Amino acid sequence: MGQYRQFLVLFTDVNPHSAALRRALALAHVSAAAVHVLGLFEPAVEHLLREERLNEADAQRQYEQFRERLAGLIERHRASGIPLTYDSVYADDLRSQAIDYITELQPDMVIKDSEAVPALARVFGTPLDCALMRATKGLTHFVPKAATALPKRILVAVDTALSANSDAQVAFNLALIQSARALALQCDARLDLLSAYNLAGVFASDINLAQAWIDEMRNALQATFDTLADSEGVPLERRHFKEGAPVQVIREQVRALDIDAVVMGVVQPKGLDKLLGDTTERIVSKPPCSVLAVHPHVIETWEP
Repeated sequence: MGQYRQFLVLFTDVNPHSAALRRALALAHVSAAAVHVLGLFEPAVEHLLREERLNEADAQRQYEQFRERLAGLIERHRASGIPLTYDSVYADDLRSQAIDYITELQPDMVIKDSEAVPALARVFGTPLDCALMRATKGLTHFVPKAATALPKRILVAVDTALSANSDAQVAFNLALIQSARALALQCDARLDLLSAYNLAGVFASDINLAQAWIDEMRNALQATFDTLADSEGVPLERRHFKEGAPVQVIREQVRALDIDAVVMGVVQPKGLDKLLGDTTERIVSKPPCSVLAVHPHVIETWEP
């Protein structure tokens, strides 16, 4: 039996070479799931910036052309035998309407083509992909254009840092691994486990005391990581406990291990983190491979 029942593919443009649609169809084929495609139409930005807005007839004509292209794309994939449906929405507010649609449909996974966003742009606003993964109470999968149909090597990044709410953190780490394992099972993919730790800010007047403290902290973090890996039966050769800034470590491991998809948790940014962006948002905004973002809400529906 498949791990999934329905995938929702989001289009903001009708792309006949969409990596997200290719991924959804491939996953549906191996899991016997259905695919629903939602086309979100917005009038072109250059028109909206004119002093005179598009009149209703012009906008409707653009929308009809969008719908025709979407219908044509779906028809080309009918022969695959996969249950395939589609819908289109004229989006006055693309983000909120997309989120409302996802909330109502409740698919097993939302799949979308990745959109690279410059770091400076993230300081002054929230990219669409980041907004979607924050609001989607489940799995959001972002696929870059060069991605293969199905991932064959999957990396799940967990957080084993000491926390005041350790029980919730352990539960979320387990849910991340479960989500990654479900994807790996459907794709017959290898699954690796990664934890990045960063003690670069530690200092003391006595360097020997500082080193002893760093060693103690590192050992505590690795013990937590090893306990998690042991409980999930992760082989030693597929465990990666690395020092460094998380974003840098993840990118390095994606290259070193030839990873096709990385599974990460969505963390709501607070305070300064909203400006700097958390690890997952920074990875999604400049993806080194496919990214499966897992919302903390999955803990409520996760069955050990």
